[in-house]
Amino acid sequence: MLPELDISLAACIVKPLEKSGKGIGMASTEDIYQTLKNRLEDDFYPAESKFPSEYVLSAEFGVSKVTVNKIVSRLVEQGYLKRGVRGSGTRVQKRLFRPNGSIAFIGKLSPYSNKILKGVQQECLLNGYFPLLFSPEAEELNACLHILNPQNVSGIISNGYGKIHSEWDLPVVCLDYGSPHARFEDHICFIDSDDYSGGRQMMNEILHRGHREIAIFSSERYVFNPSAAVPVRIRGFHSALEDAGFGHLIERIFYGMPDSLSDVRECIMTIRKKHPETSLICTDSDHSAELLDSVMRTMDIPFPEKIAITGFGNVSLLPIASVDQNPERQGRLAVQQILNFRRNPGQSFHPTVDPVETFLVRTDHIPTRTH
Repeated sequence: MLPELDISLAACIVKPLEKSGKGIGMASTEDIYQTLKNRLEDDFYPAESKFPSEYVLSAEFGVSKVTVNKIVSRLVEQGYLKRGVRGSGTRVQKRLFRPNGSIAFIGKLSPYSNKILKGVQQECLLNGYFPLLFSPEAEELNACLHILNPQNVSGIISNGYGKIHSEWDLPVVCLDYGSPHARFEDHICFIDSDDYSGGRQMMNEILHRGHREIAIFSSERYVFNPSAAVPVRIRGFHSALEDAGFGHLIERIFYGMPDSLSDVRECIMTIRKKHPETSLICTDSDHSAELLDSVMRTMDIPFPEKIAITGFGNVSLLPIASVDQNPERQGRLAVQQILNFRRNPGQSFHPTVDPVETFLVRTDHIPTRTH
């Protein structure tokens, strides 16, 4: 049986001190440490192989064995090496994932935010970063932000909390903020899906399938003031209706309090009273569509034979057409924004981030209406 190959002599010949700018005899402790660390990270020493002895390393770098011992001990503490029992030498540890840093995702957990988180994780791992997940209650948000400082996190991505600030001036990317365009501040960036285009696409598809008596229902952007700005998604619906020659568009919007089944029932009864020929209710979220579906079933209203429903978000299991807001893409872009900011300290976020493209899914679930 052949004896185990000792690669320590090869190390002296093949991989001399990298870029130290000094002669071998003048190598500093930090130079030697960085050289050996680079070799280990470049897999120059195979995992589980014997690491060069302190005698060989002291000869290579022209320093004492005491100095080498301190450097080797440092590499052992950091997990690069493992000392064996006396006389068996030091061996190279199997490489573990050592992230370049961490990026915090602060979001209210939901089927939608889970998709964003998937994109965040993919982009983090691709760039050697580790994602951290926080889902605090509103009253816990400030305490959560306080513990995230530059020593333990590189940036923050938020969803569902509106505009947030980090007291440590960490870069923050807020997602799904409800704006058709990204806005920028020194350390804050807002990225959203192109909900306006998504709304136009959905309504155009509804019209293409012959529907003319259409109501719009929202439980996501409930407003008490009738003069409040019309939400972006609904403006997209209206834009397509206007292009098709429809008027009195405000009369087609019905708002309900979030998660209020009684409000949903009241809206359905009002829709059927004011617009008895309604063949489709277009909603601003899949959750709104689910509320409608659950109440319509208790009211014995055939779905979708009598009144069809569409959603927005592509997170529901209902057999309905919906708008996919590309949340994974939003998550990946958010990570890219933070990494660009970290690589260019002192600069604002890149000002050319466009709203993320949206697209329709399951349009075959919109029944064709004949007149």
